[in-house]
Amino acid sequence: MQKSKTKRRVSTSTIAIIVLSILLLASVAIGVTIAYFTSSATVAGNITLGDPVTISITQGGASVSSLTFAGDALPGSVYDQPIGILAPSEMTEALMRAKLTITNTDGATQNVDATTTGSWVEGDDDYYYYNGTVNADDAIDFITQVTIPTTLTNADANKTYSIEVIVETIQQANNAANAVWTTAPESWLQSYSPVAGG
Repeated sequence: MQKSKTKRRVSTSTIAIIVLSILLLASVAIGVTIAYFTSSATVAGNITLGDPVTISITQGGASVSSLTFAGDALPGSVYDQPIGILAPSEMTEALMRAKLTITNTDGATQNVDATTTGSWVEGDDDYYYYNGTVNADDAIDFITQVTIPTTLTNADANKTYSIEVIVETIQQANNAANAVWTTAPESWLQSYSPVAGG
């Protein structure tokens, strides 16, 4: 009989210890959870971007999608070609560069010598850089003459060549040209896209 009572006491105390342990763990967990004060807030707002940077190329004063060169060209032939750039009425202020290439039907490409107006400077990267900014409604003269390369030979005779005028513009703000046109003449960048403190 006494044996049975001892077993009951052990069982009761064991259960009591387990229950107390669970309560202690629960109170610690609740205490840890309550101990952290947290908060969050979210706010949003709209921004409106400015006008795009867009231009068109002109030949003889009119916007064109392709250029016209009359007659059969020979190495050294000079074409009087008034080629320019026209900015639309809604445009963000921009900087500009351009280059000319001539490509034959075999895919061979050469740079073309051009006579530009005095508003352009030639870089070492085959681009001409415009000395100024391009704004809405600007009409800018670029080329007055195009000279067919004298490096062409008899092997090039009777082939059709495509002369391509490539004009690139980039926003003037926030030193975009300095970040993107890394081959531009340093003096040009300092004039039109200077880095603060640079």
